[in-house]
Amino acid sequence: MEQKSSNLSAQVHNALTELGNIGAGNAATSLSVLLNSEMTMSPPQVALYDFNSLEGILGGPDATVVGVLSTVTGDMNAMLLFVVGMEDAEHLVKVLLNYDIEWHSEMGLSAVKEIANIIIGSYVASLETLSGMKIRSSQPEICIDMAASILSVPCIEFGKVSDKALLINSQFKTGDKEINGYIMLVSEVHSFDTLLNKLGIGGIDE
Repeated sequence: MEQKSSNLSAQVHNALTELGNIGAGNAATSLSVLLNSEMTMSPPQVALYDFNSLEGILGGPDATVVGVLSTVTGDMNAMLLFVVGMEDAEHLVKVLLNYDIEWHSEMGLSAVKEIANIIIGSYVASLETLSGMKIRSSQPEICIDMAASILSVPCIEFGKVSDKALLINSQFKTGDKEINGYIMLVSEVHSFDTLLNKLGIGGIDE
């Protein structure tokens, strides 16, 4: 069962949704250039979730997914995780490379990582634009594994100082194919509160 946090005020939710909108718009523009095909993204759905409910959102702990993880440092200490299902990853590879290839080959995974890197970079840029914070993201690492295993990395890293993750769910479309992708921001509570304070809306519980 999904367990959304109940302590997101309307003001906080609106600010985080705007963050998602800017990130999605930047990502769609950049991906359209990369793919040489128009890419559109739906308005994102933004919510705060407990760690233990994230697996269910991705299809259950045993669901096999593709995860791309990047560490965020600077004025914010966090991790950004981009997750897509297997079929969606395969379609992204076919669109980007424009020919049939084993999508989970070295070249195929490199293509997925490049797309995820653009999406993650777009959200980092939107964070900086809205908050004025100076942050940077590391080169992403890609993995194919069960949802529980992929989610364990950021959860272990920040589980002692936080039990929640910001989830941005947005569908993007290229051609006649819709792809469901998730961006998860997992951070220290202090870093998340700093972000909200920079946005001028106080901490998460205020």
